[in-house]
Amino acid sequence: MTTLLVDTSVLVKWFHGEGESDLAEARAIREGTATGAIRCHVIDLALYEMGNVLLRSLGWSASDVADQLDDLVVICGAPLAMAPEWLHRAAAIGANHRLTFYGAAWAAAAEALGVVLVSADTRLVASGLGETPGSVARRLELPLSF
Repeated sequence: MTTLLVDTSVLVKWFHGEGESDLAEARAIREGTATGAIRCHVIDLALYEMGNVLLRSLGWSASDVADQLDDLVVICGAPLAMAPEWLHRAAAIGANHRLTFYGAAWAAAAEALGVVLVSADTRLVASGLGETPGSVARRLELPLSF
């Protein structure tokens, strides 16, 4: 079984499709969790970022946001808390790659876990710290049915 860390830029695609690229690939990764082919993790930051995007940017109701966050925990399990050493590494990654601390936190967590970070964040991908959903779906030969 392949284990991945999936950041918020991809998680949004799991629940919202309008205007999103790599939608079929992102959802194929989600489907891989249902079939048992893939295990996905998120860090605790995902709940805050997802909640903010759904509530503020997309205008979802409070109950719909809460339900979607519950679904995220069902799919990925309890979010991982950032260990102190991960935070130190995130600061270094952010400084070295000129990334936000938020983005660097995802990269540091993936590095510490020894897993691929799946991201649609162009800065993370361009820095070689993450892979796009399309790249991961192709590499894992996931069926695209969405």
